[in-house]
Amino acid sequence: MLDRARAASNIRAPNAPAFRLKVTYSFVSEKLETVTGTYSEWWVARNQWRREIVAGDSRRIEIGGPDKRWLLDTGPSLPEQVKRLPRSLDPVPSKASKFVFDSILDPAPNDPKVACAISVPGREKQKSAFCFHKESGVLIQKVEPYLVGRRMAGYSCDYAAFRIFGNYAYPREMACFVEGHQKMDAKVTELALEASPDLALFKPSPEAVELGDCSEKTTPARVISSPDPALPWRAANDSNVTLELIVTTKGTPQDVKVLRSGGKSFDENAVRAVRGWHFQPATCDGIPMATMISVEVNFRMGR
Repeated sequence: MLDRARAASNIRAPNAPAFRLKVTYSFVSEKLETVTGTYSEWWVARNQWRREIVAGDSRRIEIGGPDKRWLLDTGPSLPEQVKRLPRSLDPVPSKASKFVFDSILDPAPNDPKVACAISVPGREKQKSAFCFHKESGVLIQKVEPYLVGRRMAGYSCDYAAFRIFGNYAYPREMACFVEGHQKMDAKVTELALEASPDLALFKPSPEAVELGDCSEKTTPARVISSPDPALPWRAANDSNVTLELIVTTKGTPQDVKVLRSGGKSFDENAVRAVRGWHFQPATCDGIPMATMISVEVNFRMGR
């Protein structure tokens, strides 16, 4: 079913034509405010692409090349929901993603058009799910594990308004939810062939951070030394802070940023602590490579 969905909708397949994609989106901030932004993508091949995400004064440019990619953030850090956008706009997981499925369900017995594949629970009892339109084969919903505080929940995205682009059917509308609460919606405003893209688009800025991009056997970065953070002065409650950082080829943290805040003083102490952590770097076919990861720092009053 996944292979059929890839064949139906994967506009980034190896033999697919070059394109440009533009999307408008809105998301709900931590302050429960609705914020709008734009997403732009230029795709030539797996080793030649560019993505730009804009949300207010925040901007992220990401460029992909052979075995490497480059990342440049300007302005405040992009909210976590927005950083998930490229993953959500590429709905069908790649063949490199490994799933063991437990069951196939008909979610609506009175509607025989849809079938869902449910994965075997993982170590944290988290599951993934993929729902397909039986006739066309396209993926219309996916659910992925999502950390909420210290527990796992589901991050679900619904795909609709499919239209033909070349040999593919690609959704023009998307809405994502966490436990029934809508977190993001997006609409495609342009999807067009890009026969002769400007090559300057794929030249990274000197200020961009270089990361590894591996299609071979990979091992993720892991923490090998993580001294506890100091509790903020006069802290009156527990808190959790999620950080985003780059682990270099030497296992040192770089560009540590707050992904999910636990409060200003907790954020500052979490960043200070993680800058002193040590990691085993990620590897590509046994060779160390720089990679971006997220970590959660927990503050407990009982310590």
